[in-house]
Amino acid sequence: MRVVLHPDSFAVIKVGEMPEVDFFAIVRDGNGITVVLPESELEKIDAVECERDFRLFTFDAILPFDLVGFISKILKALADAGISVLVFSSYSTDLVRGKDVDKAIDVFRDLGFEVGKVIP
Repeated sequence: MRVVLHPDSFAVIKVGEMPEVDFFAIVRDGNGITVVLPESELEKIDAVECERDFRLFTFDAILPFDLVGFISKILKALADAGISVLVFSSYSTDLVRGKDVDKAIDVFRDLGFEVGKVIP
């Protein structure tokens, strides 16, 4: 299986209302609205809170919903390498801080993944 690193840097922001921007993910819960979006979109929005410099990895596969332990194994290996992860479990995605990209690539390779990059 291949892990793909996307070229953009992403921000995770908290907003008061639904934005009209290009985004990766939006989660609305009882505490507000969280948006994951390319950092290039930040100038278009007023964020209440903002964390920057996340990088997006996707797994080049559709994982069955009854698959047990897949993300746990990956998260343990990343944790052992001192890498924090913001997990957005869709069919294929996870985010890590930009400063940890090279180390995360090494972890994925150690786990047996082929690592590629999306070409913009």
